[in-house]
Amino acid sequence: MHSGLRFRAELLTGVEAACRGPRPHSAATRDLAVAVIEATDHALRESEALAAAGDAGQPVAVGIVEKSVGDYVTALDLGLDRQLGRVLTAIRGVPIVSEEGPAPDDMHALPEAWLIDPLDGTTASICGELGLCGPMVAHLEHGVPRASVMLSLDGTTLGLAERGAGAAVLRVDAGGARWLPGDAFDRIGTLRQGCVLFNPQSDAARSHPAFAALHAALRTGRHTLAIESRMPHSMASLALGMHRRLAVVHDNSAEFPKQMAWDVLPVQLWVEERGGVFWGIDGRPYDVRRPMPIIAATRADIAEQLVRLAG
Repeated sequence: MHSGLRFRAELLTGVEAACRGPRPHSAATRDLAVAVIEATDHALRESEALAAAGDAGQPVAVGIVEKSVGDYVTALDLGLDRQLGRVLTAIRGVPIVSEEGPAPDDMHALPEAWLIDPLDGTTASICGELGLCGPMVAHLEHGVPRASVMLSLDGTTLGLAERGAGAAVLRVDAGGARWLPGDAFDRIGTLRQGCVLFNPQSDAARSHPAFAALHAALRTGRHTLAIESRMPHSMASLALGMHRRLAVVHDNSAEFPKQMAWDVLPVQLWVEERGGVFWGIDGRPYDVRRPMPIIAATRADIAEQLVRLAG
């Protein structure tokens, strides 16, 4: 059995190759990617050692605690938080805003900060879906993301974004690492020809009325080729533009907040740098200070149709 982050060497080789190739991202963003890879590897090794010391049959997300309905924290969440904090502080000694730490009174008042979601998709990790979860990190200036890195816990996918420099995905398998095209999303026909992913609340009673209305409208089969629902996670947007996926819709509300700044800002930067849109259900660019359902879409016309269907 492998130990640590699968494909770690291939990921590092891919990032190193980007330094010598035509990738537009700065050295600072590539250094951030390397730091996230190394921190994840350390945290996984710690988690595996913890599992081996206890029950060897336990999953990688050993030590599960339910914070609220459908909201969990595991020993791996905490290990990732600790390791990411260590490597990010070594890069730049600025405040850290993390899901597992205290929230600042006003994140936008901080000149600079690191934003960490140690394990986006904890539920997916508990269920063994390691390709649907992982750490997400962003470098913020006055609450605005300047660079972000997202890494799947199975080591197969690395998402990189830098404001003004675009976004790209590094995919890794047994054959090695390859950068997928980093230009704008392909124009995949119409909404009727595509697929939409829904990310619902764990407790259906908490669903926002507009999210429920949109879900019901698309379940009629008249508006899309197909819809799907997955375990709660934000990194699903890394699959936008692939396999006919035109949009990802996240449930969220001020009363029952599900998408916090650490869930939103790293992937929002990635979507927008690819030429997509990241809107609230009101049809305006999403603002973490106004919680509501979120539509991440490859094109504005797709998002506009979904906003209308939500009522």
